[in-house]
Amino acid sequence: VPSMEIIRRIDEKFLLVMEAVMMLLEQNTDFMTFEQRLKELLNGLGADVLKEVLSELDRKYQTDKTTRPGWEIVRKNDPKTVLTSFGKISYDRTYFYNRSAKKYSYLVDEHVGFTPHMRVEPVVKAELLNLSTQVSYERATEQLSRYDRDLKLSRQTVANTVKEFELKQPEQFRKRKVKNIYIEADEDHVAGLEKGSRFQVRLVYVHEGVVQDNFGGRRQLKNVRYFTGVKSTPEEQWTEVADYICEAYEVEELERIYLSGDGGAWIKSGLEWIPEAIFILDRFHLAKYIVIATAHVPHLRGLVYKGIEAGEKEAVMSTLQQALTEATGEPRKKRITKSISYIANNWDGIQAYYKYDDVVGCSAEGHVSHILSSRMSSRPMGWSKDGAESMSLMLASDYNGVDIEKHYLSSKKPSKLIGLKEEAQKQIKEIKKASAVGKECWGNIPILQSGFSLTREALAGLKNTMIH
Repeated sequence: VPSMEIIRRIDEKFLLVMEAVMMLLEQNTDFMTFEQRLKELLNGLGADVLKEVLSELDRKYQTDKTTRPGWEIVRKNDPKTVLTSFGKISYDRTYFYNRSAKKYSYLVDEHVGFTPHMRVEPVVKAELLNLSTQVSYERATEQLSRYDRDLKLSRQTVANTVKEFELKQPEQFRKRKVKNIYIEADEDHVAGLEKGSRFQVRLVYVHEGVVQDNFGGRRQLKNVRYFTGVKSTPEEQWTEVADYICEAYEVEELERIYLSGDGGAWIKSGLEWIPEAIFILDRFHLAKYIVIATAHVPHLRGLVYKGIEAGEKEAVMSTLQQALTEATGEPRKKRITKSISYIANNWDGIQAYYKYDDVVGCSAEGHVSHILSSRMSSRPMGWSKDGAESMSLMLASDYNGVDIEKHYLSSKKPSKLIGLKEEAQKQIKEIKKASAVGKECWGNIPILQSGFSLTREALAGLKNTMIH
């Protein structure tokens, strides 16, 4: 088939779809049935167009030696089937050999980025990735295939696709000048694949304080940036955070850097990597341990808070010791002893809250729940560390404003269809000169040859509009 025929062939397929649409309207189909059938028709059209483009590219490689210097034809018409966003398509391609490179290749596949064993193309995988950040792997593939059962893939395919996700390109930041920045940290505990196993997914985020939303209601974090870690060490994660601060802020202009969290060892280790950071103990966890220590003696709780606000550590420890003395049962005594150690070990972080007037409340627990737990630990599911690493990275990236689908596709770099564009433009010009887009095809539509009907009149009017 001459190369200039690609637009004409596609035009014919558009007309066939139009005819099918008109036939549906003739049958007085209800709207929902019409919508479903239209979806099927348009998917079929999309699949046909993709197949035409692939076939045209392959034909171009066959007939135009300037497009394949050094490559010789080995054989033709090798079939390949691949799942696209329009459904499965099958096409034939030519196998080539390059003597100097001693390499075999299907040049059309290489051109569009189809690897030898690829059965699902990147656009489908990109949509799967986006869906998988919101629902389980099973639900993601069910949603993808709701209109086309060919798109129903296995959970393993989704899992393998998730593991492909990574942030490759380093981001460029415009340095900002601010007085204070706030770092908050906490972790989620997710189930491993082995029964009873669990591991941490760490979340750290940096922001510039709290602002009201546009409606004056809910508070939001200003210029927030999220970081997650699973397989990396806490030191590696804190290094990433420190690098971000250096790249995004005029560090010499900073007056204070606050680090808030529950006092866990991995969180406080951030003080070693963030220069001059001031640790602030999360008030939620402080309140929790005070309640645990005084549950059986609530009249002492006020004294504990009064001593904390006054900065009187000895008085607070004395009150907590009194609570321990009045406790009965070893389990309760162990919990109180743990609470006393927690408050003593985090005393500086407790007092820092009262020392500085520009401290903002820590919301790390809520952020972990919203960003990580809702997808990774609130449902009965198990994770490999590789899968959890990729999923947590995607969740953080999503909240950092990264378009998951576009980012995934940007890592795939197929060639542009420049040659076909030039061919198509030539034929479109020819068609315009003839003032009859698909003119030959219109006369072959059966419904136009029938007697009077509203559909026939509508099509005829459309034909006249397009021609004239």
